[in-house]
Amino acid sequence: MLTPELIKTLEKKWDNCWPVSDLRPFALLDLISYIFFIKKLDDWELIHPKVKSSGFDNFIYTNEIEEFTWSKLQKMDAKEIQQLFNKDHGVIDLMKNYSSLNSLYSDYFKAPLLIAPTAKLIFNAVEIINIIETSDEINQAAIIEFLFNKLKRTSQNKQEFVPEPISKLMASLAAPTVKDTILDPCAGNGSLLINSKKYIEKQAYSEKQQSTIKLLETNLIGIESDLVLLRMAAMNMSLHGIKNPNIHTEPTQNDDFKNNYSLILSALMHSQNQNNQLNQNETNNLERENLLLTGILENLNEDGRAVILVPQDLLKSDNPLIIKNRKNLVGHFNLEAVITLGQQSDSIFSGAGILIFNKSAVKTTENVWFCKWGIEKKKNRRNVEGNNNYEENENEEFSEVTEILDKWRNRKEFKKEPSRNSFYISAKYFKNNNYKLSFNDYKLIRQDVETDKETENDAPVEIETIITAKNENLVEFFEGSPQLPEMKKKSRTAPILITLIILILGGGALYWLYLKGNFNNLFSKDTITSSASKIPTSTDSGRPNGDTSKINNSDLANDAKRDSASELSTKYKVVKKAWFYYEPNPDRIKPLYIPEGKNVILRPTEEENGFVYVVYKNSRGEETHGWLNKKDLRPVE
Repeated sequence: MLTPELIKTLEKKWDNCWPVSDLRPFALLDLISYIFFIKKLDDWELIHPKVKSSGFDNFIYTNEIEEFTWSKLQKMDAKEIQQLFNKDHGVIDLMKNYSSLNSLYSDYFKAPLLIAPTAKLIFNAVEIINIIETSDEINQAAIIEFLFNKLKRTSQNKQEFVPEPISKLMASLAAPTVKDTILDPCAGNGSLLINSKKYIEKQAYSEKQQSTIKLLETNLIGIESDLVLLRMAAMNMSLHGIKNPNIHTEPTQNDDFKNNYSLILSALMHSQNQNNQLNQNETNNLERENLLLTGILENLNEDGRAVILVPQDLLKSDNPLIIKNRKNLVGHFNLEAVITLGQQSDSIFSGAGILIFNKSAVKTTENVWFCKWGIEKKKNRRNVEGNNNYEENENEEFSEVTEILDKWRNRKEFKKEPSRNSFYISAKYFKNNNYKLSFNDYKLIRQDVETDKETENDAPVEIETIITAKNENLVEFFEGSPQLPEMKKKSRTAPILITLIILILGGGALYWLYLKGNFNNLFSKDTITSSASKIPTSTDSGRPNGDTSKINNSDLANDAKRDSASELSTKYKVVKKAWFYYEPNPDRIKPLYIPEGKNVILRPTEEENGFVYVVYKNSRGEETHGWLNKKDLRPVE
């Protein structure tokens, strides 16, 4: 933990960089990482020998550069340091030549600085590095986290890294081990690789395991195409104990990048950087993110697993290439969960989804656990109104991380007791929904069913639940028809009056009784009619096992015949929840039911194999039909 005195010192150094700290803090952090690796190379005395031995014709080795060391740099004033860096054949030109060598840290100097540093800026950057270098390992990690948090709170160029609570959540969901080869193909600031290392260390209790961890830095592999982000990520990893980060702009030559990783952990979220031309519009971003997802699906090895953060648009887009990737994910991988982040109006992570899946030769997707981040973030908490608001928000986020991890580890129990923020969806629903994986494309239907209030202690209201795709609107068929209000007296039109007069004058006793029976049936509470009507296609689209091919014109014709057939003499009421079936077969269940406790009179038109065929009309006049098991019913007089 940083002491209040150290935080005050760091704040002062940061604020002394004004106006850069307010206008372009990303450039300040870039300069710090640039100078940080110069200090590291000077410690190893690598810069001069490497550049000299290469004999660059375009570089003149002056006395100042010949004698340049970190210790001498610290004795210079701000103006002298700036001149040494910016002049022709100065430090910046020296490091440009070093970047062309295949040497330690050379990749981190291939990108030029985002801005030419002013004397004040470069002097304060050097002092911040001195503070880092004179701190212990724990405080070094805390200082760099403090600086990245400053960037997040003051940045106006829309550059965002994965928030620390989300990064820790993803690493915990992945549960990496010392045996894993871990890849982040979109490394950003390296936080996911850092938190993977922390997780492994936390799980390693014996000295033998701890010593093994020290040898696994090469198994934490990062790829970052943005060269500025590359050196910032490398500095972040170095200060978190990964002394020689295995992070590159592309796969190394001895790495075939095919089926080589047991765990892929990444955030495919592309935030804005002035140097990156791909970020000109959201369409380009989505195409890039989908391409990264394609690479992940191709490079995960057998029995490998992945935890991937993707934008909301990737979960719900109707782009054919994106649908193809989602179909591949559901059909050829075992997709276990989709965790949706909270809505944040000022963040690229608003509504993003964490996909958890693995590659298995014996199992593909059956049921997917959907969970929604419960806390809605307030915009002003992400602004620099004061540390109290920011820290309060961080604490809330970490509390939510703990809650989601607990739900994930005990998700099988939640399958029995789903809630509005946590439920399972059967993979069979995805096919008819363009394989959409957005939380908002599915819903939990909660049907209140009143129990018999005459029982002892007035039993509480039961909750019946079912999960389904939103576009099927199956909830309409779960509602029992409430009692209709009394008919108001209305003026009759002439044709109706004439018809009634003819019926009264010309009808006999039997005809009158028959008509009276039909009117009673029409207005009685929660009755089921047997008249044929158009059946909503969404009712059958959610049938089990995705067997939609068996719903054809002949089936509908048979249903229509049954609907128009004469009613059987025996009528029924529901004694417990009565599920509909496609056929008089217990294996052909529909995802529809009539709740128990409803005052519903069922008038079947057909009976077969212990089942009866009925048509059920709800309060809105919509009908569904099918077979009901007589075990769920009881006959009535």
